[in-house]
Amino acid sequence: MTNSYRVFTDQHYAYFVTWTLVDWLHLFDKDPYRQIILDSLNYLRTEKKTQLNAFVIMSSHIHAILWPEIEINLSDVIRDFKRFTSRKISKLAQERNETEVLSVFKKARGENRAQDISMYQVWQEGSHPEAIFTEKFARQKMDYIHMNPVKAGLVETIDQWPYSSARAYLLGEETYPSTDLLIVR
Repeated sequence: MTNSYRVFTDQHYAYFVTWTLVDWLHLFDKDPYRQIILDSLNYLRTEKKTQLNAFVIMSSHIHAILWPEIEINLSDVIRDFKRFTSRKISKLAQERNETEVLSVFKKARGENRAQDISMYQVWQEGSHPEAIFTEKFARQKMDYIHMNPVKAGLVETIDQWPYSSARAYLLGEETYPSTDLLIVR
């Protein structure tokens, strides 16, 4: 992976991140692909010492607020997440013989990172982490994350989207993966 999203800071912040599939492919509306993401976000929480403060999984992209523990580098967390999910997603596409999806991955790979050894590129370059410095900015990003399915016309209210942390904040419900509440409303 490139260092285009490398985060260098002495400060300890939560970060808003976005991960987007190449060509804005719509894969996460299919359960097996979405489950890879859900399980991988859960792994970040349990094994990578990174809080998952908010998230939404859309059909072609993910928004999240991540807060790694002090000794954990966000760049490493992002790199590992993207690498692992790329391999799992491309393997699943191969198993399902989804030739159109694999063709898009292969084309993106050829156009963007010819020096790498993988055959496929699943994610667009970068994740554009934004440090969350204030409560106001945290609320703005959480609202943006939770409103994504509403703005896309997929649901009428944020609590209707099952693949987000909105219900944890609004209703106090447990989510999968679990949400580490950043701000109590």
